[in-house]
Amino acid sequence: MSNSDFVKGECRHCRGHIEFPTAAIGTTVPCPHCGQPTELTNPNLPGKTGVSRRQRLAIAVALCAAAAVPAIVLLTHKSNPSANFVPSPLPLVQSNMLAAPAHPKPHPEEVTNDFAIMPFKLEKTSGSSLVYVTGTIRNDSERQRFGVKVEFSLFDTNDNDIGTATDYEQLIEPHGAWQFKALVIESKAVSAKFNSIAEEK
Repeated sequence: MSNSDFVKGECRHCRGHIEFPTAAIGTTVPCPHCGQPTELTNPNLPGKTGVSRRQRLAIAVALCAAAAVPAIVLLTHKSNPSANFVPSPLPLVQSNMLAAPAHPKPHPEEVTNDFAIMPFKLEKTSGSSLVYVTGTIRNDSERQRFGVKVEFSLFDTNDNDIGTATDYEQLIEPHGAWQFKALVIESKAVSAKFNSIAEEK
């Protein structure tokens, strides 16, 4: 059915706009706005009905049945309280420091230059908005390591590289462990990847 087969009228009670097929001209139906019975008329052709009495009756029955569906649904919901539950849409959360994952998947251990970089994660500090890349680095060598700097690349929700986070430790004993906390300054960071670890010469 084309757009030309529809006309726009208004309710005689509330003046609400109603769009309906031309075949329904002359029928009386409940107004979708106020619920009062109103006759569907074409304001451009007053008095034109365009359908037979039998057709009008069939259209009225069909429209009444369609109007009854919301009432049936409403009664069903009232008789079944559990049906009233409508899940709310998920909130749109911007990927910022407040939206850091609560239980991010840890990264696997990496070994480089006799340093073992244990699984690390992005972690929000309890009671504040600060976010860190946290984890443990172990000195697997037989000597002391001085001036150790670790660096991580930061990524946003689209996996774009948006900066780095670093931490520094003056001394790590042989086979000793360092609990690092690299501050994340980039507010859109949601994940991190190990970049490098170096020792001052």
